[in-house]
Amino acid sequence: MVDFINEVEEELRKDKYNQLLRKFGPYIVAVIFVIVAVTGYSEYSKSKVSNTAKSASAAYMSAGKIEASGDLQAAIAKFVALAEVAPDGYAGLSLTRAAGMKVQLGDLEGAVSLFDQATEKFGKPVHKDLAGLKAVYILLDQGLYDEVQVRASALAVDGAPYADLAKEVLAHAAFNSEDIDSARSQFSYLSNAPGVLSGVKARSGAALALINANRPVIKLDSKSVEGEISTPEMEIPQDGAEIKDEQE
Repeated sequence: MVDFINEVEEELRKDKYNQLLRKFGPYIVAVIFVIVAVTGYSEYSKSKVSNTAKSASAAYMSAGKIEASGDLQAAIAKFVALAEVAPDGYAGLSLTRAAGMKVQLGDLEGAVSLFDQATEKFGKPVHKDLAGLKAVYILLDQGLYDEVQVRASALAVDGAPYADLAKEVLAHAAFNSEDIDSARSQFSYLSNAPGVLSGVKARSGAALALINANRPVIKLDSKSVEGEISTPEMEIPQDGAEIKDEQE
């Protein structure tokens, strides 16, 4: 009798299981299918990104070799073309390299345009603002002080990666525009405020002394601050890895 009861219970369990399977089986299969599909797509996406980054790295290195050979026009064309198809990190780097060569060739307007395009490609503020700041130095050198005022003001907000350097540019723009009182005030702030970059503080103190002595202020350009407007985060990986430039 006990065996019979156990057999009945077993059959009932099987019937219940079969009912549940018939009822929920299609959903279970669908869930499994979705999990497999998502996992497969994720792996495919990772592989695609990796291959794209490696391809961009190879093209970037190739363009760099052309630049090293001295054919700047060809190198510019190569970098600009790469920027159109490469991931954002490589695209931004390519445009800044091309912009630097434009400066060497004397095409300052073209350089500013490429730096502006680079700001659109980069994700991190430290990269975007650096490209923007380099454009501002060119405009300052050209005497386009109204445009410098607009651009540098956007880069000079508190907490921005290059705020001190942008404020220094604004002070020079004011001086070159013959707004001496404003320039004196800005240089005074930069030379005395706590936390200001040491290079900016020193240059501002020297500029303030020259203003107070009614003497011309030493010209400011990107070469004057070369060590302060470079960042190792923008260096190209040597192994063809993807450049991490997402917005943080």
